[in-house]
Amino acid sequence: MKITLVLTDSFSDCTKAIKEMISLGEKLSANMEVLAVLEDLYKLEKASISLGVPLPPDTVPSAKERFEDRIKTVFRHSGLENKIKVQVVAGELKKEVENHLKDSGADLLMFGCPSAHHVCKVIDELGVSSLIIK
Repeated sequence: MKITLVLTDSFSDCTKAIKEMISLGEKLSANMEVLAVLEDLYKLEKASISLGVPLPPDTVPSAKERFEDRIKTVFRHSGLENKIKVQVVAGELKKEVENHLKDSGADLLMFGCPSAHHVCKVIDELGVSSLIIK
């Protein structure tokens, strides 16, 4: 079994979601991975280009790096730092999750998300077992 934890940049407490994924993953002897989708950053970048005021060139890469470091810090405390793949992308949530599913073949998606209305719509269209962690 493979579990993917999906986080977004609007999710402030990834610690709880990561711990829940680890707990469930260990109980099921599952392979675990994290997909972090920086949707807000993607929208900001898109808006800045359309307004003719582009973001500084290092904005997106540095945001991805900071988010990945934040996730890996939680893994360090659980001893799983090098055992769980972390992928950070900037894009639309639905599109990035669909792309990830094609590549990973995850059996279960766990969404760490404070705002469920947007995520519920995405989940309905994916056709994969999903959990929302609040």
